Amino acid sequence: MTNIQPPNQDERRNAIMQAAFTLFGQVGYTKSTMKDIAAKAGVAQGLIGYHFGTKETLLVEVVREWMINKGMKSAFSKLDLEVSPAELLQQALLHVVEFRKENREWFTLLINLWTESVNNEKLATELVMLYKEMKLGIMEIIDRMALPLNTHEKEMLVSLIQAVFDGLTLQAPVMLSAEPINHEQVSRGIGWMLDGITMQKKGE
Repeated sequence: MTNIQPPNQDERRNAIMQAAFTLFGQVGYTKSTMKDIAAKAGVAQGLIGYHFGTKETLLVEVVREWMINKGMKSAFSKLDLEVSPAELLQQALLHVVEFRKENREWFTLLINLWTESVNNEKLATELVMLYKEMKLGIMEIIDRMALPLNTHEKEMLVSLIQAVFDGLTLQAPVMLSAEPINHEQVSRGIGWMLDGITMQKKGE
């Protein structure tokens, strides 16, 4: 017996995800109710439970969708793998900057997950897994750059780059900065890190 959902089930699930992304991002996770999400998505409230179970599961799935599927996977689909390693990293950085500018709710959404995970072991575990997925994607780019680093050093560099990405998110809202850090600044900063790595290895 096949378990095939009617075509409109996927549409409804996506509508719930989009509604949750908007509401979590605009009014926050705590203030967004399942009733509000259902109303915005145009579905019965029970359908949210059917697809996601709980609101915290919905939060994790929404963050995963925008962080991994719409963020990282979308970035990789647009990268030109034939260019030089340095240019490849530039492309990835530019995508991050543009993606977070175009998805303003992303800031509040990610902050919500960070905040909620402090006292929620399940969410904390999910957050760790999401970051592992993201770092694997960054590692793919680092591996293509043929840097003179061992595996542990590459993992350290990936963590630094991820911190830069998170810093972009934190500085993106106008409420925090009238002139948030831009792609050129990030690119220059990453360049300094890479130059430092090269100089250090030459001096060893």
